[in-house]
Amino acid sequence: MKNKIAILLFSFLFVFIISVSATTRKVLFIGNSYTYTNNMPLIVDSIANAMGDTLLFDSRTVGGYTLQQHSTDSVTINKIFSQQWDIVIIQEQSQMPAFPPAEVDTEVYPYARKLDSFVHANDTCTQTMFMMTWGHANGDPTNCTTYPVICTYDGMQERLRESYLQMATDNHADVIPVGSAFKIMMDSAYSPWLYSPDSSHPVVAGSYLQSCVVYSSIFHKSTRNCLYYDGLSNTEASLLQRIATKVVFDSINLWQATGHYPYAGFVKTGFLSFRNFNSTSPIICNHYWLFDDGTHDTSTNSNHSFGMGTHIITHTVFTNCFSETIVDTVIVPESVEKYIKTENYIKIAQLNNGNILFNFLTNDYNQIEIFDMKASLIKTYTLNTKYLQDNFIKGLYVYKLLSDKGYETIIDKLIVY
Repeated sequence: MKNKIAILLFSFLFVFIISVSATTRKVLFIGNSYTYTNNMPLIVDSIANAMGDTLLFDSRTVGGYTLQQHSTDSVTINKIFSQQWDIVIIQEQSQMPAFPPAEVDTEVYPYARKLDSFVHANDTCTQTMFMMTWGHANGDPTNCTTYPVICTYDGMQERLRESYLQMATDNHADVIPVGSAFKIMMDSAYSPWLYSPDSSHPVVAGSYLQSCVVYSSIFHKSTRNCLYYDGLSNTEASLLQRIATKVVFDSINLWQATGHYPYAGFVKTGFLSFRNFNSTSPIICNHYWLFDDGTHDTSTNSNHSFGMGTHIITHTVFTNCFSETIVDTVIVPESVEKYIKTENYIKIAQLNNGNILFNFLTNDYNQIEIFDMKASLIKTYTLNTKYLQDNFIKGLYVYKLLSDKGYETIIDKLIVY
């Protein structure tokens, strides 16, 4: 029974295509060789072009430079103040954020704050993003004798993750989780290898993975099926695209929870003609839902009933500084029509005490089954009375009316408010 209802549920779940509107972003990269190796910003630019977006960028990257050096560097400071940037991406020297917390407190965090203060002195709307780097493939042997935590790749990577998240929290900034994408590769048997012979800098595959993570963090689009491969094979590029997408979007509520850069993503639930739309924006922002029948909603989450056919949903989120729009397609197949016209068999009312009252209008059916949206059978009633009353948790359910007289099974939705 469960398998049958599961198949039916999935046959009615909408087919959807999500797209984020074409976007232009002005971005300044501040860092060192971990940013300029393989001309990473240009790879991001090429990915953006292939995806229909525009990246206008500049960079200040000097080999081995620390945030402290950038914070007093006239070229870096002049670039920050040269124009209004949408995003400034900041990357620290590869080892320093992995050092002991007390050392990072004095040698890293103050200069992250100083650079961020320059960014916002230039334009309060600019979003600072700290680009989390990756642990050295063999850890940091030059410093592990004094701090054994970073003797291994895993230990070094964990410290980098902690420090970059703290930088974001301290400065109301976002994190670009490149290091977390590298870790998926390091924890697997996947190829290609990401590191050059120095076990520190990336080869082209590493820079491509880095660029995919940067692109998705800026434009909020998956790079899956991007046709720009930067010389890699389709197989290699597709693997790196999938990893970058997983890392950015599976935890976007972590990476972008403390900034002011809005994300228009949402998840959809529902059955038959009724759909719920729940925003996954990590930050508080304004919402505008537009449906193709001309109705709209400004709630954080929305719901809507659709007729048969293909429908367009547009979700826009915006703050005083940024906006983003996602377009989604919902398809309600014609085959649902026979399942939604059950008014001749049953009436359902929600009572003031929270109970649901079923009023059975015919004796042609002898059993009702209630399923949750995971297709799990949660209640079964034998219909030996005209009225039935029970308590349900708020949510969306599916019921089946069953007959022992040969009548067609009736299936419909039950919404408990």
